[in-house]
Amino acid sequence: MRTIRAFSALAAAALVSTTLNVAAEADPGGSSPRSTAVVTSRGHVSAAPTGRRTAREVRSYWTSARMRAALPIEDLVDGLSLGSSGGNGSGDDATRTAPRDVRAPKSTGKLFFNVNGADAVCTASAIDTKKRNQVITAGHCVHTGPNVGLLQQPHFYSDWLYVPRYRNGRAPLGEWVANNAWAFDGWINDEDFTFDQAIVAFKRHGRKRLVDETGGNEVVWGKAPREWGVRIWGWPAEAPYDGETAKRCDGRTVRFEEGEDASMHDCPLTGGASGGPWLLPRGRTDNTGRIWAVTSRRVLDDPILLARPIPSEMRRMIRTANG
Repeated sequence: MRTIRAFSALAAAALVSTTLNVAAEADPGGSSPRSTAVVTSRGHVSAAPTGRRTAREVRSYWTSARMRAALPIEDLVDGLSLGSSGGNGSGDDATRTAPRDVRAPKSTGKLFFNVNGADAVCTASAIDTKKRNQVITAGHCVHTGPNVGLLQQPHFYSDWLYVPRYRNGRAPLGEWVANNAWAFDGWINDEDFTFDQAIVAFKRHGRKRLVDETGGNEVVWGKAPREWGVRIWGWPAEAPYDGETAKRCDGRTVRFEEGEDASMHDCPLTGGASGGPWLLPRGRTDNTGRIWAVTSRRVLDDPILLARPIPSEMRRMIRTANG
C-alpha cells in the first residue's frame, strides 16, 4: 500500500463528491476575498476577485523574507491522503529521472498567495492568450475546494503575487499582482482532480503586460497520460529542498495504476512544485513550450509525480478569462 499526497487544498475526506445547493460566500478570514462559488456543471468556470489590497499593498506585503518563508499549500491545510494498492504503475517503460537545478525559463515562476492569513506558495507558468497577462496553475492553488471543515465556507484564496524566474528571494522579471482568477466548478464543488487547473490574471506592471515581458506557453488539452520527452518545472519547498531555486525533471510519462493520472517516476519534487508545467517536447524552446498538464499530486513513498492531462474544458476557461 502506498500513500498519495495531494498537492491539494483543504481535503478532509477522500474521493467525496460534495454538491452545494446555494452559492457560498467566503469567510473573509484575514485578507481572503468575499466571493461566490457558483454551482454549475463540473466543466463550467467560476471567477473571483483577488482581495481588498491594492497592487502597491500586495507588493509591499510580499517582502523577500516573506517569500522565503511562504509554505507549500499542503503544509497549511489538511491534505488528502489515499491508500493506493496494486502495481507501481510504471511497468518497464517508465523513464528514470531526477530533478536538476538549472536556470528556470522566463515564462515559469513562483506564485505566492494568502490562505486565511498565512503565506502560501505554488508554481505557475505564463500562457499565450489574447490578454497576455495570465498564468496557468493548479486549481487547488486558487480555491479551497468543497471540503473546508465546519468553521469555513469554500472560497478563493487572495493576494496572489507571481514572480517569474524567482531565485533566492530575487525577482529578475518583476513582481506581478493578480486582479482575477478562474477555477473549474468541478474542482470548486467536487474536488475532481480532472479539473485541478486554474488561471490567474495579472495587472500591468507600469505599461508592461506579463507575457510581453516573459513570453507565454501554449496550452494543449485532451492528451493521453503516456507521453515521451516531457519536462516538468517546479520550485519544491519541502525537504530536501528550500524553494529558493527551480528544479526540473525530464522523462516519459505513463498511466498511473490504470487510472486517469499521468505519472513521472523518479521525480521527487515536493510541495511548492504544485501547479508547475508539464511540457511536451515538440515546439519546446529554452523559454516556452506546450503545457499539457500541471502538477497535482505526488506519491509519498515513491518519487512519483502525478497530474491529470488538461481537459478540453480548458478551452472554455481560456475563452472566459479573455472575454
